[in-house]
Amino acid sequence: MFHDFEIKSVSKDGEALTLDFVIPWGQLWNPVVLEYQIKIELSGCRNLLCEYFLFKDDEANKSKPLALRETEKRVTSDPQTMNKLGLEVQSYTYTPPDTYVLHCNSSKEIAGGELTLTATDYRIFNDNGEPLTLDQLKQYATQWWDSIKEMWDEQKK
Repeated sequence: MFHDFEIKSVSKDGEALTLDFVIPWGQLWNPVVLEYQIKIELSGCRNLLCEYFLFKDDEANKSKPLALRETEKRVTSDPQTMNKLGLEVQSYTYTPPDTYVLHCNSSKEIAGGELTLTATDYRIFNDNGEPLTLDQLKQYATQWWDSIKEMWDEQKK
């Protein structure tokens, strides 16, 4: 489900981690909601680390096509730095019992990255602060992917 989720903010207080995301599913709703946000509160977050790849900032590198530009690996555990990266979750990896890696690309000046965290429990909220269940998220995700499939089927005709 966590595909094309743009990370808008990251905050950490002790072992409590809060992630705010803009999700694409609101584009299907009537009326359309382009910047629909959800909040995920995670507990048991003992570890939080972001590895990302910054494009080298020299004229020779800037003149290359984006896919060929050289990068420098950076690492941070600072939520404020993570907030500025423009990361969009494309997929994730789960390693039991409590480690998650969010694999991301970026719309900003970086070539993507990974957010690694631990979590033992979660709560999800809609943009009005009301609780969302995983079943509700699954329903939204199913509608989203069904619409993508319909679009692809139409393009094949």
